[in-house]
Amino acid sequence: MDQKTFASAQTPLSFTGSRNTVGLPRAKETFADKDMATFSRNLDWNLLKTFYEIIQSGGVSRASRSLCRKQPAVSLALKRLEAQLDVRLCGRGPKGFCLTDEGVLIGEICATISELVQRMPRKLANLSEEVAGRVSIQVVSGLVCDTLDRSISRFHENHPNTEIIIDISTWETVVTALLRDEIDIGVAPASARRADLNYEFLFEEVYRPYVGFGHPLYGKTFHDPDALADEAFILTGADEPDALTEFRMQHGLGRNVAGISEHLDGAMRLTSLGVGICFLPEGFADPHVRSGLLWPLLPNYSHPSMPVFIITNPRAPRKLARQLLLVEFASAVDCRYSWQSSEAANIDLNNTAD
Repeated sequence: MDQKTFASAQTPLSFTGSRNTVGLPRAKETFADKDMATFSRNLDWNLLKTFYEIIQSGGVSRASRSLCRKQPAVSLALKRLEAQLDVRLCGRGPKGFCLTDEGVLIGEICATISELVQRMPRKLANLSEEVAGRVSIQVVSGLVCDTLDRSISRFHENHPNTEIIIDISTWETVVTALLRDEIDIGVAPASARRADLNYEFLFEEVYRPYVGFGHPLYGKTFHDPDALADEAFILTGADEPDALTEFRMQHGLGRNVAGISEHLDGAMRLTSLGVGICFLPEGFADPHVRSGLLWPLLPNYSHPSMPVFIITNPRAPRKLARQLLLVEFASAVDCRYSWQSSEAANIDLNNTAD
């Protein structure tokens, strides 16, 4: 080859415009060029399981027996996997069944998947030891609920490495803290539900009027709330449920105010000292009634009540500890109430932030 011919042969090819403007055959799209996300989504994972069984059994015939499937069905599964991967995975060699290089690679991947699946029961069994972090709860004052207490106790038994933080707040503070992502779970009554929060019914909290041992009405029983209209009351301020406020207004109760406390502990203290009549949650007051410190004035009258909810923010970062506690709440709630919390029903173990 003379110098001129050699120089012409070494002239670089031009790739301006289309990648194939020089007339070369267009390269076949490779497996690596495919959209990996689409491939993973469309792949039938059962085909990998079948192929791995073919490898373990040493052929299609033996795999069909171990899988209790007909041989044509196993062969079809192999062909479908080869079509999806666009490679040949196995064939017959001098010694019978053999894998191609691509088949060996896919077999190694199947073995890794199989090993991960086999670890799942052990991982789940050890989950209680692995869960750590903290879960924060805000509860309205004076809340007494055995279901709530049992759930928290069982959660601690199952996940002892998790720190539980409980604060007492008004129901308005609970809602605000949830919206600001300052807490994980709120437990509070709600007369109106916000569209941006999840509410799951916990129990119905009943309010009754009580007096303390030193009050002039202690030991007396009334059948008509109107008979108490002229008496002095202890009010609970902004934390008073709407249903209770409506009940008081209907019967003219609380026109004479003897004391005010935003928290039920303070209201109960004033009541037990005989300062005035106070509406208190039945569960909160019951131990003090049994001890003789408080007396219910309207034992047989229909009393105002308020539903109490487990409240969460669906847009808060997902935390495994919170989700597991919600599962405990769900399992403890009486079966006659429906529980439809998607955060408690679907635990994502892979996308958590403790």
